[in-house]
Amino acid sequence: MLKNFYLYLKFYFDKIFTSKYKIEGKCNCCGACCRNIVFMIEDEYVKTEKQFEDLKNFDAKYNHFEIAGKNDSGVILFRCKSLDNNNRCKDYFFRSLYCRAYPMVTDKIRLGGCATFDTCGYKITIDKKFKEYL
Repeated sequence: MLKNFYLYLKFYFDKIFTSKYKIEGKCNCCGACCRNIVFMIEDEYVKTEKQFEDLKNFDAKYNHFEIAGKNDSGVILFRCKSLDNNNRCKDYFFRSLYCRAYPMVTDKIRLGGCATFDTCGYKITIDKKFKEYL
């Protein structure tokens, strides 16, 4: 019971005292978000093909992606198999929730500096500045 109280307290504290983010702009259809996808297992980025195979065995939706390379940190980058040569989704109507939510602001995005791809038409900005808390 006490644990739940602390979770509720943390939730409301975060809601009141953390910056709010807003997403501005629109999709430029550059395809960068479809060619540079990262996945996580629990709190770790997928770094091995074995981990990717485990993901595909866990949920068939991961079969829609293929390995495209690795970034400088050794994290595997994935590419959506539905992306055509014009950076358009061939299965747009049936695209995954992962694709529909982009660019969703999560803890990982905030810790990463709220950056989108250079060619992306979306920008993530802070709605409430630090000095407004003082």
